[in-house]
Amino acid sequence: ICVGHHSSSTITADDRVPCIATFTIRVSRAPGTPDPPPEPVNPAGLIPSSLTDNDGVAYAVFTPVQGGTFIGEGITVTAIKGAVPDGQLLGVSAIASSIPLPAPIPGARMTLAGSYYEVNGVQRNGEAPVSGYALDDPISACLPLPDMFRSDISDVVLVNRNPTDGSLGILSSKVRQTESGLVVCGSVGTLPATVAAARLGIVEATPEPPQEPGIDDLSVGAVTPGTNAAVWAMVVGAMMLAAVAGLTVIRRRHADASRSVPTGTRPYTPNA
Repeated sequence: ICVGHHSSSTITADDRVPCIATFTIRVSRAPGTPDPPPEPVNPAGLIPSSLTDNDGVAYAVFTPVQGGTFIGEGITVTAIKGAVPDGQLLGVSAIASSIPLPAPIPGARMTLAGSYYEVNGVQRNGEAPVSGYALDDPISACLPLPDMFRSDISDVVLVNRNPTDGSLGILSSKVRQTESGLVVCGSVGTLPATVAAARLGIVEATPEPPQEPGIDDLSVGAVTPGTNAAVWAMVVGAMMLAAVAGLTVIRRRHADASRSVPTGTRPYTPNA
């Protein structure tokens, strides 16, 4: 019923007239193939083979086009194409840190093993390492898998230590098999970074080893394993002393008897 054809608000069955409705339908088309990202661009000029900081430490050169690889003692750092911002060079170095790992605390959410490693960057020769340097794509830092984590690698991660308060952040991590063995790798998006291998899970309290009972702890007739030898030594010593004393007494009695009645004589009797 098309109410709009009548001025009256009262509509009867005879007032039915055909209605025409107009609809507008919009259809979203599937997006087309996105344009490929622009190719990375290296800085102009000659690219050096290495860089050094103001302390003379050598850094491997990472570029936007080639990425880069640093292989150090106990750590490997790699970057893919496009990780370094366009038009920039980045020197990367990593060494074991002197910062001690926190001792396992019962109730903590993770256990650390191995050492901390400091991953630093420098942009020009003779400069101090960068601070708060953001990469366009994270670089990968890999450490050898600690022996104590080999029994369960499902919860092994790489963590990053906050230099301000020492708190630990869990990096996007995975365990990989390489030619040199199992390694745990984590994605580092900002330099510098201080990383270490960790296993997630509540740290259980280490049970104390049983102690041998002391003298006051012994029950009647009880003998500790550590005192068995001493007890037997005392018993044997007492028996030897008793035997020596007995022999001495027998010898003295025999000597006295020999002196009172000499062999082959008889007592002198007057007027015999």
